[in-house]
Formats: sequence, structure tokens, C-alpha cells
Amino acid sequence: MVALLLMAKGIRTAATRKVRSSQRQRRVRVYTAWHPVLVALLEHVLPEGWYQCISEFQLAREPLRVDIVILRRSRRGAPPRPRLLTSVVGELAEHTLVHFKGPTDELERDDARMLLAYALQYLVVAEIEAPAAVALRVLAPSLTPRFTEALMSLGCTLTPTGPGTHEGRLGVFPLRVVETVPANAREGEHLLYTVTPGMVADPGGIPALSPAEVAVFWALLEHVEQVRHPLPGQRKRHMKDEKRVVESFEQALARLVARLPPEQRLAGLAPEQVLQAYAPEQRLAGLAPEQRLAGLAPEQRLAGLTEAQAVLALPDAMLRALSEEYLATLPRQTQAAIQKRLGAASGRQPARRRKTRSPSR
Repeated sequence: MVALLLMAKGIRTAATRKVRSSQRQRRVRVYTAWHPVLVALLEHVLPEGWYQCISEFQLAREPLRVDIVILRRSRRGAPPRPRLLTSVVGELAEHTLVHFKGPTDELERDDARMLLAYALQYLVVAEIEAPAAVALRVLAPSLTPRFTEALMSLGCTLTPTGPGTHEGRLGVFPLRVVETVPANAREGEHLLYTVTPGMVADPGGIPALSPAEVAVFWALLEHVEQVRHPLPGQRKRHMKDEKRVVESFEQALARLVARLPPEQRLAGLAPEQVLQAYAPEQRLAGLAPEQRLAGLAPEQRLAGLTEAQAVLALPDAMLRALSEEYLATLPRQTQAAIQKRLGAASGRQPARRRKTRSPSR
């Protein structure tokens, strides 16, 4: 009997441990890799020195964190109007909570309810007396009927205020919803494309960016690289869509570079850095003989070339002046190339060498 009791107790203990283990596994925080992209984007478009961008916020004494970004005013006065992403960072309150849905997520009913809960909890934890100091923003690919219905059940009706933007009031909090898909087509809003489904399905479809937007895009690339390879001392997190984020930005970069005119692609590179990517014949392609050598000192004209390559770089008139004895010292492939060039220049096929017959024995 005692043995049976001990056995039953052991089974219960093992079952309890299994349940606790599964609960711990379910509590593992899985971050979306799009979240740090949004944080980096907002940090680079906010007026410098006016706002603190908080990527996470603990809403209780015990750990309770949400995928929400806090934009908190850090100084008094009237901040300058942002130049980019005004749909998101324009007309911010003292405390603005940004609820974000990435390219692979949709707005659900619970997002409306949780958004209100986040705002109320934030009032308590941040010790804010006046609710008017807090405003809400929702950033998502598009509005969904279920999210809109959930807002209406809470007494919030949205009014369109522009392509992809809607205004309302959730409880006592002003609410703005930004649909990233239609909004990114507007001037100054093109960077929103980086957090739309299009960035996953067609990274090359990113709109043409202004110089200011390109500068922010380069900064985003650095943050994407840190998502994949954290800096020393940073903790590697479990992130949803990490591979998609990296691949999307790499493809978008290739498309942006392809759109740049040649002078912008080569800006900042020394001539020798550019020429290292090309074979000698590619360097001279399309240039007249006098253009090939113009502006170069003799040693520069021949730098890095073998003797055979230097000979092939000569204009046809100089090749004809070379003696047969000298040409015979060159590699056969070089001799054939010279014969072909001179033959083509004269309009005749190059004469074939006659094979010398060995004397009969």
C-alpha cells in the first residue's frame, strides 16, 4: 500500500513538473524582428533632442511587457515639425503610445481592448495625473473590420483624415490609426514601405526615396544587421520573421542602388577602387585611343598591366609599327588577338600562318 502511495505521489510530481516546464516554454518571449526596425525608423525621424523613444515598457511591478513603443517628450517648448513620417510622429502628445502591427500581422479585436488597457496601465505606472497628456497611435498594414467593430464597441468611431489615416477617441485618449499600405505612397511617407507586406512580397517595389529618406534607410540597414548579429554584450533574442527582415532589406538595397545614377554609385570611391572591379579590356571599352591615355602619366598608363596587356592597350597604328621579331616573343593568345584586330581594322581576315613541313627523311 505504501509503495502504491509513493508511486502515485511520484506520478503527480512528474506531471506537475511537466506542466510547469510547458508553462515556462509558453512564457518564452518571442519578439518580432520588425519591432526594432520601427523603433530605429522613429528614432531617425523624430526632432533631435525633443523626444525619448522607449522600445519597451514594464506595465506592472512584475514583468509585463508589450509590443508597444513609447514616444515621451523630453523637453518643454514647441518642437519643430518633423520632415518625414508626419502621419506617425506629427502632433505628438506629452506621452504617445504606438501600437504596431508588422507586415505579417493583422489588427484583431483584442488589439483594440488591449490598447485601452495599455493606456490605463501606463497612467498608473508612469504616475500621470492628467490623462490628456497621453495619446494613442496604431500603425498597421490596414484596418480590419473586426478591429473597427471592437473600437465601436468601446465607443470609438474612426473618421478618415487623409489617405491611410483615421482619427478617433478611445475612452479619454485621442487615437490615430495609420494604415501603412496606402499611407506609404504619400510624399514624405515612403519609408513606411519598410514595414508593409510589400517589403516581404516585393522588396524591390520600394518607392523612390528622397535624399533624406535614403539617409534613414542606410541607418535602418545598420539596425537590421544588429538584429542578425548583436553587438558584444547584447542579448540574442528569439525573433519572429528575422530571416524575412534581413532578406527583404538586402533585396530593397539592391533595387535602390540600381536606381542610382553612376556618379552617385561611385561617389566617395577613389579611382583605383573603381578600376579594381574591371579587367583591363573592360576599363578601355568604348574609349577612343586618345581617350584611353588622356591625362595619365606614362607610368600610370601601364600601372598594374602585364607586358602583353600593355601591348593590347596600344592603338592599332602603334601595333602595326611593332616588329615581327618582337611580336613573336609575345604569348600566342596575344599574337592572335593582335592579328584579329589588325585584320578587322584593314577589312581583311588575318592571314593564317602556314605550317612548315618537316624535311622528308
